[in-house]
Amino acid sequence: MKFSNLLIPAALLAFCPAFADAAGARNRGVIDHKKTLAEAGLEYKGKRIFIAEKNNRRGDWKGKRPAFWTLAASDGGVKLRLELTKNVTRAQAEKTMDERFQRIDALYSGGAAYPGTVTTEFEVPQSLRPQDIKAGPAGNRAKALAATQNMTYGAGAEDLVSHRGLLGYLYCEKTALLAQIELLFPKAEFKLENAKEEFGRFVCAGSPPAPAKAQKSEKSEKPATSGTR
Repeated sequence: MKFSNLLIPAALLAFCPAFADAAGARNRGVIDHKKTLAEAGLEYKGKRIFIAEKNNRRGDWKGKRPAFWTLAASDGGVKLRLELTKNVTRAQAEKTMDERFQRIDALYSGGAAYPGTVTTEFEVPQSLRPQDIKAGPAGNRAKALAATQNMTYGAGAEDLVSHRGLLGYLYCEKTALLAQIELLFPKAEFKLENAKEEFGRFVCAGSPPAPAKAQKSEKSEKPATSGTR
């Protein structure tokens, strides 16, 4: 992921790379979740049917060196973008996440620095600034963001906002996989809690299902029951 040309809101293209179609990939075909995502090291446990738009791998995904995979898909107006990096340690993943979140925050600082002074030639309203949240099965850091019609961030006015959604991360320890997940909804349909729930349906391949609440409560009641006479 490259962060260039990020000085003004109109050029906030950091998280919208121009993906190249993968050789042999189906053109705008339905993503085979069980096959494609499993090969990438992920699972989607939701019911949406995403239509593939871009699918590109760089490097040897089955090798031992860092490799990269980008996926872009949609389900109607809902947009999904995945930036996957294989063979990274947790420390490297944490560093990457820290740097990218810092860069997002910097884009909304509301000013541009010049030698000897600071000017505020643009001001992003508070309602359009990123919101720090927790999302995903592990409760990882994420940000709720507003995006334009071109799926870029940094809109300076509400009438420029087309979508709202989440950008966050999932790290899979067993496969040393870092997944940047962007899930964007038409702004009229966006509800934060629903978006967080959908975001949490992307998990590391082979992740066990979360225990049911009834099972948890049953286990917690056993000690009290066994102690009575």
